[in-house]
Amino acid sequence: MDSAAPYHTTSDGVRLRLHAWSPRGDPVAAMLVLHGVGEYGGRYAGLGTALAERGIRTVAFDQRGHGESGGYPGHVDRWGRYLADANEMCARLSNGGARVPLFVYGHSMGSLICLGMAIEAGAGGTVVGWIVSGAGIEPTGLAKPHLVAIARLLSRVTPRVSLNLGIPAEALSHDLGVVDAYRTDPLVRKKGTVRWGAEALDAIAEIKERAHEIGSPMLVLHGGADPLSQPAGSRWLADTVGGETTLHIYDGCLHEPHNDPAYADAAGDIGDWILAHVTTH
Repeated sequence: MDSAAPYHTTSDGVRLRLHAWSPRGDPVAAMLVLHGVGEYGGRYAGLGTALAERGIRTVAFDQRGHGESGGYPGHVDRWGRYLADANEMCARLSNGGARVPLFVYGHSMGSLICLGMAIEAGAGGTVVGWIVSGAGIEPTGLAKPHLVAIARLLSRVTPRVSLNLGIPAEALSHDLGVVDAYRTDPLVRKKGTVRWGAEALDAIAEIKERAHEIGSPMLVLHGGADPLSQPAGSRWLADTVGGETTLHIYDGCLHEPHNDPAYADAAGDIGDWILAHVTTH
């Protein structure tokens, strides 16, 4: 991927903003980042920089409807469009420059996209391993029965009605710098549409039904004190997937392990795991 070309145009014509962090020399591996709802790829600069120091090239993009990318704010017509965008980015990474092992990292909403891709791939495909952070398998609040009913009804009638996502900045990290930056960042979106909510719930249901089909190696990370997604969802995932799985539950850590360094060494654990799987690939 050419760092001088900061956008990718999808097959349906949406421009996605790209971000990349590269090592000084030739990379030994590449990792694609799929960010969470309301945020954007540029928030992963700390993780990308840390991995670049270990020879891993990290590329993130703002999902459609997020950050500086095109698309209706906080909206997706169908969840499969997220998967198609991510698969296009994987193909772009695989076809550009040196051929190195490719990994996909998904956080929160991005974890659902990552898991959907892993289910489609089974035990094959071009991705060597999957990394899942803050998996939204057991979200707090989102799946209450009355909210599910409202989201599904409005999704059919007025799909682009926006509701507050209910993500308090202090739920993300103990680092006050991270909290303040998130709270004041003009690129962070605080709302999502009812269609997005209905599609996310359907994605969770499919993951619960088909996670056992995943056959490639997986690293699962979760904050033990995550107030947005229950760690039990990640424990279930680690016990259910069919391939080799490594699980880290970080005691006391909040929703973003990669941004909560006093409670988690997410960058170190991700780097160690990737390099171990580069060696065995």
